[in-house]
Amino acid sequence: MEYSYLSSFRERHKQELQSAELDKRLLELSALFELSQLLNASLNLKSILDNILLIPMGRMMISRGVTLLKREDQHFEFANGKGIGKEWLGKQIRIDEPPLEPILISDNERDIPWINVFRDLRIELILPLIFQNEHKGLIGFSKKLNGQPFSENEIDFLFSLSNIAAQAIENAQMFEQLNRLNRSLDQKIQELNTLFEIGKELNQIFDEQGILKQLSFSLMGQMLVNQFCIALKRDAGWELVFSKGSLFPKEKCSQVIRYCDRLAALTEPRFTDTDSELTFFKDLNIRLIVPMDTKGQVGGIIFLGPRMDHKPYGQHQLEFLSTLANITMIALENSRLIKETIEKERLEEELNIAHSIQDRLLPASFPHVPGFDIHGLNIPSKQVGGDYFDVIPLQDGKILMAIADVSGKGMPAALLMSNLQAGLHTLCEENYNLAEITFRLNNLVYKNTSLERYITFFLFKLDAHSGRFEYVNAGHNPPYLLHASNGALEELFTGGIILGFMKDAQYEIGNGQLEPGDFLLMFTDGVTECMNTDDDEFGEQRLEALIRREAPKRTCQDFNRYLVQRLKDFAGGRDQSDDITVLAVKRLRESTR
Repeated sequence: MEYSYLSSFRERHKQELQSAELDKRLLELSALFELSQLLNASLNLKSILDNILLIPMGRMMISRGVTLLKREDQHFEFANGKGIGKEWLGKQIRIDEPPLEPILISDNERDIPWINVFRDLRIELILPLIFQNEHKGLIGFSKKLNGQPFSENEIDFLFSLSNIAAQAIENAQMFEQLNRLNRSLDQKIQELNTLFEIGKELNQIFDEQGILKQLSFSLMGQMLVNQFCIALKRDAGWELVFSKGSLFPKEKCSQVIRYCDRLAALTEPRFTDTDSELTFFKDLNIRLIVPMDTKGQVGGIIFLGPRMDHKPYGQHQLEFLSTLANITMIALENSRLIKETIEKERLEEELNIAHSIQDRLLPASFPHVPGFDIHGLNIPSKQVGGDYFDVIPLQDGKILMAIADVSGKGMPAALLMSNLQAGLHTLCEENYNLAEITFRLNNLVYKNTSLERYITFFLFKLDAHSGRFEYVNAGHNPPYLLHASNGALEELFTGGIILGFMKDAQYEIGNGQLEPGDFLLMFTDGVTECMNTDDDEFGEQRLEALIRREAPKRTCQDFNRYLVQRLKDFAGGRDQSDDITVLAVKRLRESTR
């Protein structure tokens, strides 16, 4: 009787049950279709990976999930996770035989390392991501929050989702690869444009030191390296012609000269830490050796130290450096030939105009500030130099002082200096702090100059009432502050990068106190890099000693003139190779006010 009733019930409701099952299947197919549209509508890999996990987790009340993407050599990397620690992201596990179908961990008792990893993460269900018979990765889900096992229909749904996701991931990865290729191409184009601009600039410079200094700006700006030296081949042999940074003093780098003949056989850049023949150079803090080739002959060698960002030199940097070195070598050779044919009258006219511009930019006199002594001095190496300094009284009774070194010489440097001076005077009238002024000047220089034009810049604001000061150093030689109380010398480093390198660069403000008797000297690198007939530089040590000895007993004007005379005596008749600019500030003691 009971059997008949049940049979009758099933028979009556058979069509209804079949209809409900069909509706459920249609609903799942509709959901898969919507998910397919959602996943394939985006080419953002992060968004796709998020949706792969979040949609099923919300639908089935799952507390955690992971997505692994296949890398090289059967390694799978945790690319995304929900409900697991962030420390797992980026980790890799090796799976020699990744599954082709869904796996329930609770049904798999095998002691396999990679399965044990999922077991430790409390992952219950693993689904493969397969596209065109190739593994793309794995998806893993924990048990459902209601404790119910995954049904066959749910596993089928998730397996279908994984197949759809695999194609979306493939599309996103291909898109990322294309983006990387495009970025690489953009970088190549940028490098070519930069090299083209640098080449044009180098070919407009007619003296060797100017070309080498321009090369140094390019190395610092493009490669972020400020420790290097350069050797050139002369008729009498190799000569060390340029060095930059404390790691490479002349007496140390001169040791490389005896190896240059052997290095002249190089055809491309060489790393010192991967070449046993170059161990000697590694001990000298030299990381990379770049030959400078012209007409098939190595006429110079660049020895580079570590980069400022501590990153290794990559392939892009090697190609850029090799081309830059060769361009510079060509420019050095051309400069020797061009000097013989330049029209002197036209150059003289240009220099006269630029000299007139520069004369109007530099202060004709210095403000009288009670309790303080201020004096500046500029001696260009040519008729027109690239140095600039200024002293600007502000409305609030404070004094703004600036010193700068513009790359290059002649009319371009004078015009750039004019832009800098006009911009500074305009910004001084606004209520900006020093960091904001420097920020805006940097963008002004960046906007109005080509890539090879740079300015080292130091900005100093003094409160004449209290002696408090603020400053920003934009890649300039750090000024020396002599403390009268203990004779200590302090260098003012705080700030940021050179003006014109990068748009929207940020700058930091430094501060301090000028006590009675304290003395501050701002200067350009023409002071420390003044050379004598033996190719020795005046250097920081001589300058520091001179400040300690002479500054306490001299006025700022007297000290500046004395320093210039000492530089001339040191040069011993050798032509001045760079502009010399100094700006000194001294807080007077009570008895001298």
